[in-house]
Amino acid sequence: MPEVPARLPALTLRLQLQGLATLGLDVACLHARLGPLPQAPDALVPVQAYLDMWDEAERLYGQPGLPSALAHAIPFGAFGALDYLVGSADTVAGCCESAMLHFAMVSVDTALEIDLLGDGAHALRVRALTPLPEQALEFTIAALFSRLRYVSGGGFKPQLLGLPLARPTNDEVRSRLYGLAPAYGHPCAEMLIDAATWQLPTHSADAFLHATLKGMAAQLQLAQAGDSTLERALRVRLRDALAQGRADAARMAELLGVSERTLQRRLADIGRSFSDVVEEFRREEAARLLATPGLPLVEVASRLGYAEQTSFTRAFRRWTGITPGAWRTGQRV
Repeated sequence: MPEVPARLPALTLRLQLQGLATLGLDVACLHARLGPLPQAPDALVPVQAYLDMWDEAERLYGQPGLPSALAHAIPFGAFGALDYLVGSADTVAGCCESAMLHFAMVSVDTALEIDLLGDGAHALRVRALTPLPEQALEFTIAALFSRLRYVSGGGFKPQLLGLPLARPTNDEVRSRLYGLAPAYGHPCAEMLIDAATWQLPTHSADAFLHATLKGMAAQLQLAQAGDSTLERALRVRLRDALAQGRADAARMAELLGVSERTLQRRLADIGRSFSDVVEEFRREEAARLLATPGLPLVEVASRLGYAEQTSFTRAFRRWTGITPGAWRTGQRV
């Protein structure tokens, strides 16, 4: 099993459990395997819970293609900002470009790429930024496919849909869902889209909503006004890396696809240092987490990458002049 992120959003599992119920799977069995999930909106769970859910779900489903079936079972709108940002664009091209913006702003483990090919065709690719379970890439490309099919009124059909999986003996589920037989053994999950389909209009276009959502996407809390593209990309990945205790410069450079020396030099070119970015992010993230009702201080410290709560308390006192507990109490007054 490849190394995977230590923790994942509990919200992801809850959303997927709802979709698995729609597919007719015995959700009681899945919950028995998973155990209780935390209810806080930004709660994290061990990645083993995600792997356990898939292991049990695939046993119950009994045939290949569950990630694709699950993505198609989750209705439009369930992915919130992503769905409406994509759905309000006026063409398939605009949908894909909007999805790429969303992934760049919020995703810590996957990247969405668009490559221009010959004759106006494009490739839409989902790549892992960290080692991921194979189900995750298939689920992501399937979710994008189903959204593009929905907003185009059923007209969207790629020339090719490639998956980074071995070819199964039975491919009935995927062939039915996509309307074509997927290609296997690809280095990433991808769709090749011809020029006419790339310019296909959508039935849900809303210019005002789209402009508003794109503006909001640019102001997500992980992106601060004035951030460079590099700093924004670094901040997006810091939240998960800190929670894993793996936010050192070498690891972050690896996630960004550059050498540590290049990362440090590019930050210096914009008047920043790696430690400056991490310290500033920790300070802002601390305030966000402390404002979450019921989140223990020891959990806040852990998510910020501190091995001990006392280390977090010293840092927070340096930032604000008071302890985390006193700050939290003051916010309730």
